[in-house]
Amino acid sequence: MFLRRVEAGEIGAVISIHGRRENAVEVPAGVPVLGLEFDDAEAVDWSDPIAAHRAWVLAKWAAEIGRPTTPPRIDNARAIIEFARSHSQITGAMLCQCQAGMSRSTAAALLCLAAWTQAGEERECVAELIGVRPSAVPLMTLVRFGDEVLGREGKLVKAVVEARAGTG
Repeated sequence: MFLRRVEAGEIGAVISIHGRRENAVEVPAGVPVLGLEFDDAEAVDWSDPIAAHRAWVLAKWAAEIGRPTTPPRIDNARAIIEFARSHSQITGAMLCQCQAGMSRSTAAALLCLAAWTQAGEERECVAELIGVRPSAVPLMTLVRFGDEVLGREGKLVKAVVEARAGTG
């Protein structure tokens, strides 16, 4: 997941996201890197009884097979946004990396784009993300947290939901 396309493919900074059983990407010396550890898992809305039951069943199953998952936290979104802002003037591409390159990394890339733009440009950020990565399915928990940290009042989440529904 590259942001800010460059001719030579030079990497200016890296956000590497991996779970406990996944490997982080190796980054060349001198390239700024933000390493985060969480799984491709949504946080649970415990006020929704169906979602809570589903989460309980999935957690029980994951524990039984020895593969518990850790969803992202608001601190992860905050770290991504701070990293993006502190590296907004990089020369080269911002690389956002996760295991499959579809959910966690695309959510991180979206938060970077939102951090680099003003409020009101959420749809443009989502359009840019999809233009770079048409298969993007951003991890909504991370998007919600980023929306909150950026003070976008649900507009970033709404832009993703509308894009998925083809109404945005």
